Order: sequence, then C-alpha cells, then structure tokens
Amino acid sequence: MSIKLRDYQQQAVDAAIAHFRQSQASAVLVLPTGAGKSIVIAELARIAKGRVLVLTHVKELVAQNAQKVGLLTAEASIYAAGLNQKQTDGKTVVASIQSAARALTQFDQPFSLVIIDECHRVSLAKTSQYQQVLTHLRAKNPQLRLLGLTATPYRLGTGWIYQQHYHGKMGSPEHAVFEHCIFELPIRPLIKQGYLTAPRLFDGLSAQYDFSQLKPNDNGEYVESEVNDLLGHYGRATTAIVKQLIELSQHRKGIIIFAATVRHANEIFDLLNQTHGTQSAIITAQTHDDERDETIERFKDQELKFLVNVAVLTTGFDAPHVDLIAILRPTASVSLFQQMIGRGLRIAEGKKDCLVIDYAANGYDLYFPEVGQAKPNSKSVPVQVHCPACDFANIFGD
Repeated sequence: MSIKLRDYQQQAVDAAIAHFRQSQASAVLVLPTGAGKSIVIAELARIAKGRVLVLTHVKELVAQNAQKVGLLTAEASIYAAGLNQKQTDGKTVVASIQSAARALTQFDQPFSLVIIDECHRVSLAKTSQYQQVLTHLRAKNPQLRLLGLTATPYRLGTGWIYQQHYHGKMGSPEHAVFEHCIFELPIRPLIKQGYLTAPRLFDGLSAQYDFSQLKPNDNGEYVESEVNDLLGHYGRATTAIVKQLIELSQHRKGIIIFAATVRHANEIFDLLNQTHGTQSAIITAQTHDDERDETIERFKDQELKFLVNVAVLTTGFDAPHVDLIAILRPTASVSLFQQMIGRGLRIAEGKKDCLVIDYAANGYDLYFPEVGQAKPNSKSVPVQVHCPACDFANIFGD
C-alpha cells in the first residue's frame, strides 16, 4: 500500500534526516495530536540504513506504530508483553518500554536509531526505564541516534524537554532530556488546513468545581482523598453537569468524560445510568484489560455514546467521531490538559467541531500554554506573534 505523506509530515522527516547527517545530538519533533506521528515514524524507519527501535509506553501505541511501519516498509517486529508478542529480529522493532527494560539482553543486536513516541514521558533519572534501555543500547552502538516525538514538549516542574529550539529560543538547558527541537508544527495551521477539527472551548456552563484550594504534588497529581472530600460538597454540581452533558449529547456523537477519581467516575456513571444506561460505560485503572479493550471497541463502533474514565484515555486512544470532551478533573499539567482535548480533535465525516467543556476551571490556553508552572501567577501577559512564513506561534512576555 502506498501512502503519500502530508507536506508537514515530509518536512518533519526531512528535518530529522538533515539533522542526523551533520549531528549526533538528540533531537525532538513536535507534532500535535492527530497530525499522524506514526506515519512520520514509519517513513523514518523505511529510509533508515540501520536497524530502528521504536519505543513507547502503551500497547495501543505499539500496535499503531507497528501497523503504520508495515504499511510503508517491511513488517515490524513487536516486543510487548501486552500484545503477547516478543520478537526483536526485524529491521524495525516496535517495543513497549516496560517490556524492553525487563529484557535488555533481547536488544543486544545494535540499533542505529531509537525513536521514542510520547517522548515527554522520558526523565533524566538514570534509574528510569528509558535511561536504562538507552544506556544499554549506547553500549552496543556509541553512534546511536536518538529522536523523540511528542505533541507536548514539556514536563511539569522542569519545563521544556529540549535545550534549544531551531527558531532560536532557549529551552531548559539543565533539565532537558533532548538537545535540539528540530521541527515544530503549531495546532492552528492544522485546523486551518482541515487536518484537525476545530475545538470550541468553554468553562463549565451549568456548574463548575473549584479545586483551587487543593495543592498538587511535584508530579502534578492531587491527593485522591482530598479530591473526594472536596467533591463530596459538590453533589448538586455533579448532578447539574451530567444533566447538561445529556442535553448536549442530543447533537453529539461521542462524549468522553474525564473524572477526577474512581469514586467520582462511579458517581457520574450512576447518574448517566439513570437515563442512558445502555449507552454509557466506565473505564478506570482497575478495569481488566479484556473488558477495557471490549468497551473501547464498542465506543469506537458507536454502540456507546458516553465513556467515563479516570486518566486512562489520554494517550494511545483514537476515536475520530468524538465531538464532546468534558473535563471534570483538576490537573497541574498542561500536557495532560492538551492530551485530553486531543482525543476530540481528529477529523471524521460530518464532524464540524469538538465541544470542550472544562468544568474544573483549569484555565489553560490550548494554543499557548504556560510551561513549567501550573497557572500564570503574575500580572504579565503572554503575547503571541505568528510567523508570517510558517505560522509558528512565538511567545513574548509583555
């Protein structure tokens, strides 16, 4: 099967080729959710002269990347316990980081290029799984090239995941995992060109939670018991929110609801069940893998209209028909906020926009997020100036 890359996908590939021809420094490509990162990965795997290892953190992305590699070049080997496959003999190997880190000796044959999908998850800690695998691979090939792809190039608390940007701005020299950002595509041109659905963002319309009194930990997570205690005072708000979502759903095809805790998710699910029991489902970290996979397939087939989840459907989940995202949880991570919204931005036939309602007053701007801190805490105002040539959004302090 022949696939023609979109212009920006080819530009991303060309940027990686040009960079690694003259440098061994690690690099990052930034492409929004829905831009087709897996096609870029597959094309790089096709043209690479040596062996390629693609790493990511969830089995859904392993399967997706391997499938795209198979469309463009020789079928990839898959090494992922979650997919019941453990092969490493192909020219391209797509692996889950958890499985690879537990079996380093399976990756003794040298690789020339490592590609990390969702690379904002990589930390500098030597004990982390990614660093263990990279140390092992570099011992086998000191000339190893490292490329990361992400839609959200920052980590809470440490900021940008790269040291320098090709447009000249500085990243995070001390805390960055990667050295250079070599290509970045903003979200606006993708929406303008019709490659992504336009999001319509609203704060809570009928009711809203106030999580401002809660303090997140260093990882941007909130203490579950504290969140549950606060939500205990918001029973009426939750009822009003669910009632509104049911009303809005009459003109929508697929609704994803991000709940704050498991107890909160069950409360939302119970309220939906009263009127839309056959059209609703719930997924949490405790949901068995088989049940989760079946539920997601039913949702993709539009047998289900409402899907309530707790921090499960943020990456590796693709249901283009989703046209309403309801955020009922707080987050101190702008990456997570963008990933939640990204679930609704893929295009589908008859889909004109995606309604996004933030019932948790998170307060982020999808187009120019504050990086390295939870929310703006000074009176300075970011000013966004678009480059007339490439539409890149440059941010300047006012």
